[in-house]
Amino acid sequence: MFIAGLLDGDGSVLYRHGHIFVEITFCRDCPKRVVHDVLKKVIAEKLGIISYIRSTKETYKLTFYDENAVRLLRHVVMYMHHPLRRLRAELILALYDGKIDYEKFKRLYKQTKYKRGAPDIKRNNGLYVLARAAPQTHTHREPNTNQNRKHKIKFK
Repeated sequence: MFIAGLLDGDGSVLYRHGHIFVEITFCRDCPKRVVHDVLKKVIAEKLGIISYIRSTKETYKLTFYDENAVRLLRHVVMYMHHPLRRLRAELILALYDGKIDYEKFKRLYKQTKYKRGAPDIKRNNGLYVLARAAPQTHTHREPNTNQNRKHKIKFK
């Protein structure tokens, strides 16, 4: 559950160019970066899953590749709460287990691409989505009365 929590907050579950990656990122200057050494050791000893620590200028990444990533996902997917990461993990496992073929996997996994500075389709549209998803209200009056007319709201 602890590892799933780290993945939910500071993790990534990715499939790129035929390879599976599971990463947990730690800031170089953060005191909790010591955790990655302990995690690497404990996961290897208890589960037999090998990981690597990659470093960048700002971060350390505890990274699991391919078979080791799949083995880790099998242990943590049921505890993951981040919707996108859990979905990716479940899709990867379904592909790996032969429950879906590669073409279906690609279609389901395909990510929305964003351009820096362009509008983000997932943000600032909450009211519109809520209004579309809300159940339609009704009254028990006659449908032709002025009190029961529906007002249309136009969204951009």
